[in-house]
Amino acid sequence: MATLILEGGQIITPTEELNGDIAVNGSVIEEITRENLAGSCERLNVRGSFVTPGLFDLQVNGTSDCDLWADPTAEDLAKMRGQLAKCGVTSFLPTLITDDLTHLKKNISFLASQGAGATQVEHNGKSDQGARMPGIHLEGPCLSPEKPGVHPPKHLQTLSEGLMHDLIADQVKLITLAPELDKSGKAIALLKKHGICASLGHSNATFAEAMQAFELGVGLMTHTFNALPPLHHRAPGAVGAAFINDNVTCCVIPDGQHVDPAMVGLILKVKGRDKVIFVTDSAHIGTSQGGLVGSSITLDQAVRNVVQWKLASFADAILMATLNPAKAMGLDKNIGSLAKGKLADIVVWDKQTLAIKHVIMSGNRLF
Repeated sequence: MATLILEGGQIITPTEELNGDIAVNGSVIEEITRENLAGSCERLNVRGSFVTPGLFDLQVNGTSDCDLWADPTAEDLAKMRGQLAKCGVTSFLPTLITDDLTHLKKNISFLASQGAGATQVEHNGKSDQGARMPGIHLEGPCLSPEKPGVHPPKHLQTLSEGLMHDLIADQVKLITLAPELDKSGKAIALLKKHGICASLGHSNATFAEAMQAFELGVGLMTHTFNALPPLHHRAPGAVGAAFINDNVTCCVIPDGQHVDPAMVGLILKVKGRDKVIFVTDSAHIGTSQGGLVGSSITLDQAVRNVVQWKLASFADAILMATLNPAKAMGLDKNIGSLAKGKLADIVVWDKQTLAIKHVIMSGNRLF
């Protein structure tokens, strides 16, 4: 029997659009219908609103409340998870950048102790008040010394099977790396064997090196255009390879600073809505004095930006912030879309302003 009914919203699943009701039973969606559902349970009138899945951010280094590059406390992390939930983010990958290996492994253990891991998307009852962490993103330490960005060069490591064995943990779902450092391809093969998604990023790979990496199973590109060789007509590089390879999904930061809106439009035009993922790469420092030290954007703002720039419909923008990242992480069975039996992660948006009105996570109404 339903415990909550959302009445009369414009539902974006996001592969389908309909006007109707959603019935939630405990932590999961019981029914989505064009009919008016009866019942004596809690009801939420969402007429005149968009109703979408919860957002999923694959790259969160921190927020004003928490710095994952330092030594966050459980309280810091809880504040960040609450802050993200208020922005419609029901799932995210806490992201650890290149660091001293001892400190890096310490923070992996800390995040694991705070619940990071794939079990976060199982049907295990009500959530607390913060966004869940279905895994950890390691951005580094095996990055190109020619494209380190803000990553400390002194802590960059050679990409090897041995190091990957040392960093592999049940909680690690995504690793950003420079694949040209793995001449044999054995380290990438090891990640694939363990079900860890490898993403090309902070790389100086040539077109040929990137294409080889994609053939070996690298399926994502981290913050496309940023910390990569520029797209050039005589040297297409990794970006050109990602654009050509139909199996690669391009992550992009749509904040208007990391990538010009026109170039975001180019990515969308070349890759199509099914092969683009919006990320924030948000950091405690954020953008500072014109420099790019992570971003200061939230994922709901990323969605609004792309719609306001007239680069995509709201439904397509939602797809790129929900189902696409869930598919990339192999978690779309439970999250990323609105469907019977999936976790009831639901965001209600004002149709006119695209401001967030309500967030429901695992059937628990956060606000």
